[in-house]
Amino acid sequence: TLMTEQMKDQDPTKPMDSSQYLGQLAQFANLQGVQQLNTGIAGIQSLMGQQESVQVADLVGHDAYIKSDTAQLDPGGKVNGSVTATAPGDINFSVTDDKGNVVRTFTQKADAAGDVDFTWDGTTDAGAVAPAGTYTISAVSGSTKLDTQIAAKIESVSFTSQGIVLNLEGHDAITFDQILSIS
Repeated sequence: TLMTEQMKDQDPTKPMDSSQYLGQLAQFANLQGVQQLNTGIAGIQSLMGQQESVQVADLVGHDAYIKSDTAQLDPGGKVNGSVTATAPGDINFSVTDDKGNVVRTFTQKADAAGDVDFTWDGTTDAGAVAPAGTYTISAVSGSTKLDTQIAAKIESVSFTSQGIVLNLEGHDAITFDQILSIS
């Protein structure tokens, strides 16, 4: 359209130099190619977003390990987690209810520095089944408090302005950068 308008307004007594005309034709062709490329990239981005949505939806029902000391105990359930030991030795765990009462203590041995998985079977020190609810799990190795990673069930996936957000049982919604691992 621009080229047609330019030719309409051209002075017939002074026609455009053919090299200028060919240069402008090349510029118009280049502009059209860039516009088509942008349209193609937008289509690819849309398809990739749809594929990512389908893949993320498959995570529902899996456990996401997050840095937290708060765990949700389901009726008759258990809590899985992990701590990072700084050295070999005993790791002492303490489980407290939402009122601050210690309901269970247990010890697990770390063979070396690194990640140590643990499971609280949902029972109290007296051997009774702990009621469903929210519990805090802390871990100490010697005099060093260890960061706790809790496995929380992925209940659903939301697509927000922040991007993809995972909704976890007993926890706030989190983004992928907050997940340490998924099992």
